Amino acid sequence: MRIILDTDKKQIIVPWNYQQKLNDINKIAKEFGGQDSKEATFTGYIDDIWKDCMKHSDTCVVTGQKPARNGVKKNG
Repeated sequence: MRIILDTDKKQIIVPWNYQQKLNDINKIAKEFGGQDSKEATFTGYIDDIWKDCMKHSDTCVVTGQKPARNGVKKNG
């Protein structure tokens, strides 16, 4: 699932069906982890992912590719 952090607008952009996706994640967690599994909440899921990525920033934080200019072909 793609969640976008827009630092210019100070917004977090989630998919239109974000709540349904969380419901599906919670359903799977309960099926395989039991009734005591931690439930993903609307804001808690994003916070947990953020904290995990910051903790493992050496592998989780990546730099995007520089966009190609229109009309200019890449070599290779």
